[in-house]
Amino acid sequence: MKKKDSLLILCAVLALVGMLAGCAFKDIDKRFFVVSMGVDKSNNPKKPFHVSLKLSIPSAQVQPGNAKFQIISEDADSIAEAVRVMKSKVDKDFDFGHCRVLIFDRYILKSHQAEVLNWFMRRRDIQGISYMAIGKPTAEMVLRVRFKSERVAGNALNLSFDQTTNTSPYIVSEILNDYYMRLKEDGIDPYLPVIEPLEDTYVINKVALIKGEKLIGELNRDETRVLNELLNTSRKGQINVRHGDNEFFVNVDRFKTKINLVIPKRKKPYVQVNLKIEGSIEASEKKLENNYELLEDQKLAAEVINKRVEGTLKNIQKMGADPLGLGLMYQAKQGVSEKEVKKWENLYPTIEFKVKTDLTLSGTGTMY
Repeated sequence: MKKKDSLLILCAVLALVGMLAGCAFKDIDKRFFVVSMGVDKSNNPKKPFHVSLKLSIPSAQVQPGNAKFQIISEDADSIAEAVRVMKSKVDKDFDFGHCRVLIFDRYILKSHQAEVLNWFMRRRDIQGISYMAIGKPTAEMVLRVRFKSERVAGNALNLSFDQTTNTSPYIVSEILNDYYMRLKEDGIDPYLPVIEPLEDTYVINKVALIKGEKLIGELNRDETRVLNELLNTSRKGQINVRHGDNEFFVNVDRFKTKINLVIPKRKKPYVQVNLKIEGSIEASEKKLENNYELLEDQKLAAEVINKRVEGTLKNIQKMGADPLGLGLMYQAKQGVSEKEVKKWENLYPTIEFKVKTDLTLSGTGTMY
C-alpha cells in the first residue's frame, strides 16, 4: 500500500472517531436506585394505575433500622406515563437494575393484569428473577414499612423470599418469569404470596391462587404450607400432629415429593402423591419412653399428613386452580390437541387424589 493511501485511510478513521457519541454511562451520584415497586388501582377511572417506587438513599453508615429510602407515587393512565411523570419529582434518573420486588394489589390484577405484565416483561432493566407478591390492603402500604432489622432499603422483602436465608414453610416465593410462563401456558396456573404489613414488619403466610386473569381465592396458613411443601421440597419446617389429647411436633429434616398422574386403561384417572419424610419429634405432650410409642406416633403422623395434603388438594381443585401443573402432566401423556385440553378441563374438577406418606422418625430429639 502506498504511503499516500495509508495517510488517507488514517485521516478517514480519525474523522469517523470524532463523530462517535460519548459514553452513556451515568455516575452513581446521578442515579436513584429503585429497590421495590408497587402498582395499585387508583380511584381515578381515567388514571387507573397508582404506581409507587421505593428509592434507596445511600448512607455512609450501614446500621440495622437506619436504612434510608424515599417513596414517590403517581396516578396515570399507564405505568410508563407514571414513571415519566415521577422523574420530574426527583433530581436524578431512575435505575431499575436493583428492583428485586414487585408488589401489586388484587384490584389492579383483576382489571389490568395484561397491561401491567406487558410493561414489566418489556423493560430490559427489570430482572426476570424479581419476586412478585400481592400487597394487602395495598402495595404502597407494604413499601412504606420500615423494617427494624433492615440494613439496606428494600432488602427485608428480598431476603424473606430468598430460600437460602429464610426457610419458613409458610413463605411461598414466585418470580416474574415463572409467573408469566404459568399465565400463558395451558395446564398450569399462577399463584402469588400475600404480604400484609404490620407496624414495623410483615406477615407472609398466605398464597393467592389465580386462574387466567382472575384471582379465585386464597389459601389459609396451613394450606399454604402444604402447597409450599409440594412445590418446593427443599423447604424444611415443622409438622404439628393432633389426635385427641395427644399433640406433638415433627421437625422435618428431609421432605421429598413425587406427584404422578395415573391414567389406567378403562378406568378413571387419578393423581398419586407420594411423600417421603424424615425427621424427629421436637415437642410432645406425652412421654416417649420406648420404641413402640415412637412407632405409634409415626403411624399417627403419617395418617394426619395424608388427610391434610388430600384436603388441601381438594380445596385447590374446588377453586378451579392448578398450581402443581397436573394439566401439563396430562398433556405429556395424552397430547396437546384442543380436544385433549378440553377433556382435561372436564376431568380435573372430579379427579381423585391418593396420598401416601412414608414417614420415618429417627428419634425424640435430645429428650430421653
